[in-house]
Amino acid sequence: MAEGSSKTGPILVAVPLVVVASIFALVLLFMTGPGSAAACIGGAGSVGPEKVPQEPVAGYSGEQLNNAALIMNAAVPLRLDRQAQVIGVMTAMGESSLRNIGYGDDINGVTNPDGTPTCSLGLFQQQWCLGSWGTRDQVMDPTYASTQFFTRLTAVPDWQSLEPTLAAHKVQRNADPFHYQRFFDAADQVVTAIAGDGTTGGGCSATGEIVYPLSPGYNMTSGYGPRPVTVPGASSWHPAVDLQHWPNPCGDQIYSISDGTVTYVGGIQVTIKAPDGWSASYLHVALSDVSVGVGDPITAGQPIALVGNEGVSGGCHLDLRINNEGSADSAIANLPAGEDQGGPASAHGFVNPIDFYEAFGMDICPPDSCRMPQ
Repeated sequence: MAEGSSKTGPILVAVPLVVVASIFALVLLFMTGPGSAAACIGGAGSVGPEKVPQEPVAGYSGEQLNNAALIMNAAVPLRLDRQAQVIGVMTAMGESSLRNIGYGDDINGVTNPDGTPTCSLGLFQQQWCLGSWGTRDQVMDPTYASTQFFTRLTAVPDWQSLEPTLAAHKVQRNADPFHYQRFFDAADQVVTAIAGDGTTGGGCSATGEIVYPLSPGYNMTSGYGPRPVTVPGASSWHPAVDLQHWPNPCGDQIYSISDGTVTYVGGIQVTIKAPDGWSASYLHVALSDVSVGVGDPITAGQPIALVGNEGVSGGCHLDLRINNEGSADSAIANLPAGEDQGGPASAHGFVNPIDFYEAFGMDICPPDSCRMPQ
């Protein structure tokens, strides 16, 4: 159980997934195409359903292995390595036996150290009522819960050099710092069975050049170019694409799609210039949710802001726009921009993100996992 747990062992009761959105996210996440999520580091790459063994591994099977894959995939947009994947799977084994359970230790009379009732749910038994882990529905979403775990893990100083159980303990704050130790070998076996041992890249299929700005499972709600206007004040010529998870896009983590330097933070946007000269802008964010500043060096997949609803907007979403001015990459420099396609002056230099991703051999909206605007 996250935050002050007195857990002494995993919960072993089999409970089906209880949130429809989580099931939907599982299907979408398993259908990502080449280059999905992030550059490959230490064998940590996104994995598809064909990588999930049909036979039990270290006593875990079926839904449990699918959940392990979801945990592993959540580490990819954060550019974490195989070690992090093993720690994530190990921790969920110790908290929920890799089952997305809709109850916690409170059914056994366990309380927080201060005597208050617990409210732990999901793979990592995160206490949603504390406010810092997310809402009840969010902690029941495997991808969201896993991302929360990994984000806090990477905030632990020198987490890579700690014993895995101690690194997990600093996130979960279990009563027993060594509670997770007995799950390490099983977690290592599961990660190896799903994605390899890290020596051959495992299930890694990313290009290593650009990454996606949101975790897998988003849809494109508005495309590039002319569009019908349904929100007062919105532009009828869109120099961007709008991306959105459903049903709870507000507060989703936004990741930089490339290495680069932050050149602008203001109003409702963050802009990052890539080493090759082109720039990516991320709009509708609240400045209070921006985690980078002008001049900061950025790596691909680094968290930079949260999805918001600032400015002229019809709901929480990410407006992603790419400007190819100054690009030293001829493939990007030669992409047709707004002024070449009848766009207004404000569209100057902005290229279609769909074309941009295709130049890297990627699909910004993979047809098997992303719905396009109607």
